[in-house]
Amino acid sequence: MAEDQVLQLVKGQNRPYNGVADMLATKGVKKVAAERALEALVAQNKLVRKEFGKQKLYIPSQEGLAALTPQEAAAKQARLAELQAACRAEEEAVAALRKEVAAARSVLTAEQMREQIGQLGAQSKQQGEKLARLRGAGARLVSAAEVQKAERTLGELHDAWARHRRQFRAVWDCVSEGLEGKEEALFEEMGVESDRAVGADFEGCRALAQPLKKARVVLAPRQ
Repeated sequence: MAEDQVLQLVKGQNRPYNGVADMLATKGVKKVAAERALEALVAQNKLVRKEFGKQKLYIPSQEGLAALTPQEAAAKQARLAELQAACRAEEEAVAALRKEVAAARSVLTAEQMREQIGQLGAQSKQQGEKLARLRGAGARLVSAAEVQKAERTLGELHDAWARHRRQFRAVWDCVSEGLEGKEEALFEEMGVESDRAVGADFEGCRALAQPLKKARVVLAPRQ
């Protein structure tokens, strides 16, 4: 069985082949069995073995094959080129069809479009009702100058917060050296209210103003 597989593989390639054992291993034929089959086929003159140092090449036996005339060889070469061109054309056609299939899969169906339109319509209605409530309920509109002032105040307060944190940390690192116990327990014993103890989020506060600043950059009119 292994001999038939080896012979079929080598003849199908019709060229020097040194990976027969590895190829057959992927098809369930053990390497030892493949090597034995190769040597048996060489002994039967069905294969020719060429050795180059440690490298062994196996070639289909050409014994008994009629030699082609130059005209026949040229005709076969032309036929081969023709078939190769046809294969390339088929590959290009398959690639084009795959692109069309991928594009078709990315397009929403009519039902999906209707569902999406319904969702967007509901969102638009909800936002419109919210805007109407803000405009008609006596809500005070905030001017751009007031927004900038509030953001500036927020930034100043946050900078002061950061400065006080650094000052406290510098003092605490000096006085707490050698003290035993966890920092949180020491804070509680000494009556120190840390950010965590009062639920203050320093990083969250700093990030609060970032989207507003970025939005002003994006929406700023071009000069």
